Amino acid sequence: MPLRIILISLTLLLAIPAFGQRKVTPVETDDKKPQKPRLHYYDKHGNALKEPVEFIVETDTAPKASARPKYPLLNGLTFGVNFFDGVMMLAGQKHASFDVSAEVSLHNWFFPVVEAGIGFAKTTPAAGNFTYTGKPGFYAKLGMNYNFLYKSNPDYQVYLGVRAGFSHFSYDITDITVNSDYWGQTSRFDIFGQKATAVYGEVLAGVRVKIVKGFSLGWSGRYHVKFHTSAGSNSNPWFIPGYGTTSPISFTFSAFYTIPFPDRRPKPEAEAAAGEE
Repeated sequence: MPLRIILISLTLLLAIPAFGQRKVTPVETDDKKPQKPRLHYYDKHGNALKEPVEFIVETDTAPKASARPKYPLLNGLTFGVNFFDGVMMLAGQKHASFDVSAEVSLHNWFFPVVEAGIGFAKTTPAAGNFTYTGKPGFYAKLGMNYNFLYKSNPDYQVYLGVRAGFSHFSYDITDITVNSDYWGQTSRFDIFGQKATAVYGEVLAGVRVKIVKGFSLGWSGRYHVKFHTSAGSNSNPWFIPGYGTTSPISFTFSAFYTIPFPDRRPKPEAEAAAGEE
């Protein structure tokens, strides 16, 4: 009998912890619930605060990209020299337009541009019956470039642009040959002292890359549209300075030097503010 009582007592003692165990239920989480504020006892420099400050940090939301410009309004002044036609003349081309340019960077986004140069020609067109001599004539262009990489390094650009061009020039047409099948004769004559004025527009696309320090190289392809051309007294111009010949397409290859303004680089606090928006 005592043994039986001892076994029953031991069984009851072992069962007590099992009955006393609490049932654990999983904690439900809701990501949509607002986060509870955390108490901060130190400032960003590690100094103890007089009173703790509540602070909420949202780590599960990505910052929205800001459309605001990253660079200051006046971000640099750039001068350029276009020498594409110089290279083409080495390959045998008989006409050329050389120009210099100046542009200012607005937020590394928009670039007002002024171009000015001299164009000339001395050639006998393959399909022509004349020799065209375009005396050095002045031309100027005014326009704007839009830089698609306005939030990136200012040393690199991919852009679209527009130009309005004007040129006033003079030319001679000599060795004009006219064949008469009826009379079986050939006549030759010259036309000197022709003057003309041209107004035209351009749509262009280009790229620019840094080479070293403030120097960079860039090229552009351009499509021209004539708005107005005043013909000479007895002829039409074959070559227009800054525009070219009969083809509406031309190219430029230029060297640039940029003078940066003091605060050309974006400020860290400005970048942080743009990232938080």
